[in-house]
Amino acid sequence: MAIKSQNRAQQRRVLFARVGWMRFYGGPVPGDERPIGGGRYNKREIGHEVYNFRETDGRCYGYFQPTMSSHEIALERIDPDGADKEKLKHVLVIFVARRHPEGGQVIVGWHKDAEVLRTNARRSPGKPRGYGHFCVALRRNCVLLPEENRTFEIPAGKDGMGQSNVCYPLAGDGSRKRSQWIGQALEFIDDYQASNILDKPEAAAELDSAIAAEEALARSKGQGFARNPLERRALEDHAMKIAKKYFRNEGFDVDDVSARRSYDLLCRRGTKELHVEVKGTTTDGDAIVLTYNEVKHACDRRNSCVLFVLHSIRLKGKKASGGKRFVMDPWRPQQAKLTPVSYTYRLH
Repeated sequence: MAIKSQNRAQQRRVLFARVGWMRFYGGPVPGDERPIGGGRYNKREIGHEVYNFRETDGRCYGYFQPTMSSHEIALERIDPDGADKEKLKHVLVIFVARRHPEGGQVIVGWHKDAEVLRTNARRSPGKPRGYGHFCVALRRNCVLLPEENRTFEIPAGKDGMGQSNVCYPLAGDGSRKRSQWIGQALEFIDDYQASNILDKPEAAAELDSAIAAEEALARSKGQGFARNPLERRALEDHAMKIAKKYFRNEGFDVDDVSARRSYDLLCRRGTKELHVEVKGTTTDGDAIVLTYNEVKHACDRRNSCVLFVLHSIRLKGKKASGGKRFVMDPWRPQQAKLTPVSYTYRLH
């Protein structure tokens, strides 16, 4: 797998760009006013990446801050053919941000088949005066991840992205970097099949809706629930750990695909393949909360789905333990047992 990822990285024009953290990158709005982190400029002003995923005439215009000393993108470090050019086409620009509030830096989205400029275009279509861009891509080639899918971590430091906000596939002497994480990031992007906020903006609210519904279920029975992102992550990680162990004991090869698919575990044993949805909860497990995509995938009769629920988990601060297992195999959601919480009704 590592060799495959490395070969893939060597065949692609790719650029990693660190930006501040936002939910939508569609412009400053209440609750998503400005990028968080991303450099000293964002502490004083609104970082220009605030518009990175706003569609204008079928395109998205992306900004990121290169090194303060040059203010230019070294196109020759993306591809040697860019040495004497002012723009380079067919580049995969991967946006990375420091996760808020948990910490660590993760992939938040990408512009595929983008045109990257050596110097900043100081006036971008569809943006206020003074907001420019370093890359542009067709809207259909852009993906912005919902927060729950922003889990692919990009290492920092010398062997990761380093201190600069841009990371090239080529070293300063023109040699190809051998960093394994670059190929793994490309693999994640190529295999991504889950929600894109640009196609389905309401996907950004699915996590909030699920959290509220889970809390309502717990409160109605006087039971505990996760109160913040760190506690929710602890619940999820604990349930996933137990589920992985269960299916491995059943003789399956287990792959965690939760960040790029509409289910959590891909389990294979010979010719048999299972798509496992994993739920962890502090409640008694009488009811669980499912998102639209989870239900849609499980209802597709082409998929062999299993529901794995770890309920009655004990949660103490950021540490989860215990729990009782419930497995439904095969699993096909019954319409009579589904309670729709809300709908999006498109008028046009």
